[in-house]
Amino acid sequence: MWRGLTLLAATELGSAMKRSVVTAVIYAVAALSLLCALGFLVAAGHNVLAEWYGGTIASLSLAGVFCLFAIVIMLFAGLIRRQARRRRSLASTALVIAPVMAPPAVRAIVAHPAIGAGVVAGIVALGALVGRQWGKTS
Repeated sequence: MWRGLTLLAATELGSAMKRSVVTAVIYAVAALSLLCALGFLVAAGHNVLAEWYGGTIASLSLAGVFCLFAIVIMLFAGLIRRQARRRRSLASTALVIAPVMAPPAVRAIVAHPAIGAGVVAGIVALGALVGRQWGKTS
């Protein structure tokens, strides 16, 4: 029985991996095609600008546009990294406070079972709410 289940799991895992690899190759080909199209679009835009304003001004204009584009992307990346750092700092604060608060909480739970049940229910409810909120934001 275990051999059959193992064989079934291995077959399913193999087919899932094959689908993942095929999907990744398809996305890679699509990304390469999109990159080529973008290159031709830039070349066509350069030709039009060179015809209107001259070759040097067209090249400088496109260089400025791509430089501005890179700056905007870097600003967005910094914003995303800062938000992730803030989220990590909140988690590390909870990890620092938890060991300090654990001994008094354990003593209260052991001393009064009714309080212990209320505390456990409150912790479960708070964990569900926080998990749901963090799940929405990430």
